[in-house]
Amino acid sequence: MLLRKADELSLLISRLEPVRSLEEMNEILALDKDRRLVIEMIGSCSYVIEWLETGRRPGSRRGIERRAGYQREILTDPAKLPTSSRLGNESHASIEETEVSRFRLEAALRGLTERERSCYMLAHGECYSFAEIAVLLNISKSSVGTYMTRAQRKVADNVSFLILVG
Repeated sequence: MLLRKADELSLLISRLEPVRSLEEMNEILALDKDRRLVIEMIGSCSYVIEWLETGRRPGSRRGIERRAGYQREILTDPAKLPTSSRLGNESHASIEETEVSRFRLEAALRGLTERERSCYMLAHGECYSFAEIAVLLNISKSSVGTYMTRAQRKVADNVSFLILVG
């Protein structure tokens, strides 16, 4: 139906083509504007139909379900992770202590499961909210809360153990 309407408008424009007056020019411009609108509607409908038929966004080479490994990775800068002063150790004087606290934090993070580590690093290292983490990791918001509670407890226990041992 949209294709027929676009053809009709094109025929009307071609019939009025030798412009002789300002009124004819305004009429042609109005018809051309309508024809462009109909062509945009055809493009939008084609886009939606292709999306529904293929199950993925038109023009994408692969769907979201087939992402490459580098697209699934969530990179975290270790410098953005909390220092030991946030984890209970109040001394924070020299570079040497900073290196020791970084070592303690890395050792504490090794005791976490992969999911707990991902949640902890996204929350504390990248400052994501629980809702954003849930979307990124494809889990529920309550699961993120559970993982965070476990991770914080394990990190606090591991850091205090490392402080006693070290």
